[in-house]
Amino acid sequence: MATVTLKGITKSFGKTEVIHGIDVDIEDGEFIVIVGPSGCGKSTLLRMVAGLEGVSGGEVQIGGTRVNDLEPMDRDIAMVFQNYALYPHMSVFENMAYGLKIAKTPKAEIAQRVNEAATLLQLEDYLQRRPRELSGGQRQRVAMGRAIVRKPAVFLFDEPLSNLDAKLRVQMRLEIKQLQRRLGVTSLYVTHDQVEAMTLADRMIVMNAGKADQIGAPLEVYANPQTEFVAGFIGSPPMNFLPADLTDAPQGAKTLGIRPEHLRLAASGTQANVIYTEALGAETLVHVALTDGTTATVRQDATVPHPREGETVHLEWDAGDRIFFGSNGARCPR
Repeated sequence: MATVTLKGITKSFGKTEVIHGIDVDIEDGEFIVIVGPSGCGKSTLLRMVAGLEGVSGGEVQIGGTRVNDLEPMDRDIAMVFQNYALYPHMSVFENMAYGLKIAKTPKAEIAQRVNEAATLLQLEDYLQRRPRELSGGQRQRVAMGRAIVRKPAVFLFDEPLSNLDAKLRVQMRLEIKQLQRRLGVTSLYVTHDQVEAMTLADRMIVMNAGKADQIGAPLEVYANPQTEFVAGFIGSPPMNFLPADLTDAPQGAKTLGIRPEHLRLAASGTQANVIYTEALGAETLVHVALTDGTTATVRQDATVPHPREGETVHLEWDAGDRIFFGSNGARCPR
């Protein structure tokens, strides 16, 4: 187990800079999720920590040691990939033991570590099977087991659940979180799925075009987004963005942001027309269009009668639930 420190990390391909100065101190045992859309630089950042990509500027420290010039195998990290990266001709036992075998670990210790990891991951009955004989979730457990047996200081996860179906992703999220808590290993986890980020992270790094737009605990980021990008990316459905002139706004404000759960259908207020509704069981999402064409979503309890498509409604909200953003996308002071 170890701390991880990124100091002014940049990455350039030729003259094009794709990572623009990332600074973060990750505590021993902390679970950090790096989240953002495709092409934002999240996997590149993780690969620089792993040593699979060179660092153009700044410093990567693991356990207080500068590792910029160390090979991946010398960084005391273990990585779990999206595609599992299992050897198809090897058994589960052999896949999990391979790294230890290459490191010339004694056979008795290899067996002990593999069996311990297999028990932890409920793979005891599959050790002699080949990867093709396993389900996607079981293959991902094998990939995690291969990382666990190495007893690394840091786990690195690169979108490990993206090949699984929705139901299995939910199950595996819970398993990864419980496993990380049990082992207490510092972990960096990359995903484009903001729900995954919210449920897994102690803190998350929200990436936008190679920059860390915000770093913080999930609920803090959700409640207090510092940029319009973060406000729109974190949350499902995302934050509504309305013209700032719909209400009293601070100087320089261009956009009013408000979460769907903070909008209400009312007898008076901002006029809108219902586009369609989504009944999701416990809740209903009412999608509306304002008179200027701006769209918004209202989240309400399913027990509340919802309006019909095409019906004229009015929106209201509490002043304390408003967030304002300027023309540069940054949050305005209240």
